[in-house]
Amino acid sequence: MKIRIDTRTLTPDGFGIEVSGFDMSQSDDQSGQVLTQAFLDHGGLLVLRDQTLETPNDLCQFTALFGEVEHNEKYDPRYLLPDYPEILRIGNTMENGQYNALFIRADPSPLLWHCDDSFRHPQPMGSCLYCVQAPPSGGETGFAGMAAAYEGLSETMKSRIDGLVTIHSYDHLNKLLRRRNPHRPPLSDALKQEHPPIRRPLVACHPVTQRKSLYLPLCHIEGIEGMAATEGDALLEELQAHAVQERYTYFQHWQPGDLVLWDNRCTLHAPTPFDDENYSRLMYRLTVTGPQISAA
Repeated sequence: MKIRIDTRTLTPDGFGIEVSGFDMSQSDDQSGQVLTQAFLDHGGLLVLRDQTLETPNDLCQFTALFGEVEHNEKYDPRYLLPDYPEILRIGNTMENGQYNALFIRADPSPLLWHCDDSFRHPQPMGSCLYCVQAPPSGGETGFAGMAAAYEGLSETMKSRIDGLVTIHSYDHLNKLLRRRNPHRPPLSDALKQEHPPIRRPLVACHPVTQRKSLYLPLCHIEGIEGMAATEGDALLEELQAHAVQERYTYFQHWQPGDLVLWDNRCTLHAPTPFDDENYSRLMYRLTVTGPQISAA
């Protein structure tokens, strides 16, 4: 039987698609094919509304349609949903006077646009957030389509950046976060050895769609290989300012039951702050691995 779902494109340039009339607990091979194709066709952003979570296993099975689900070994076990190591709790909820979710307070400006863990290999191919609790305002998540942003560049800029290589570093990110939060500890020698700097193309080729996109998690990037720091930083900042224009971005105003899945290989995302002293926000996050980017 052919499934019937309603869709709505989220940005003028075709990045992102919202799907209604679908229940993730009823997903099967046919619906999985429809949704994964819609995900790819719209630059790697899929939004589902009004999803009732009968059991966390439904969320795990749905996310597995898009790749192999990771088990979050690097996180404190108290932040994981009991009996579900695939599900990381993100938010400001507490239990017995301690956070039972990973809480990172977002800054209002500049937003921390990034993709998850570009400094490790293999990089997570995608991530999923399911909203359990949301504040009445704030706490949105912004998403930016890097394929549409690349396609919107001038031919002169494309020629300038095609073939450039950037250096991604966990230590660089951690130092940046320490400037915002001095209580965050420096990266240990063990973590530095586990995650040494890694070379990544500035213009990436998607392994499935073959579309070119900017690969631009600026907060992870130490610099551009073979380019002076001042020139490289100016170029990266110019590219990010272009990539996060309104025409390429979508902000998710969360409500309980919302589910969003994005492709780390061709999207950026950024959290926004909320009144965490008076309101609770709780998300379930799952991460999947899959085919990796290559140089365009």
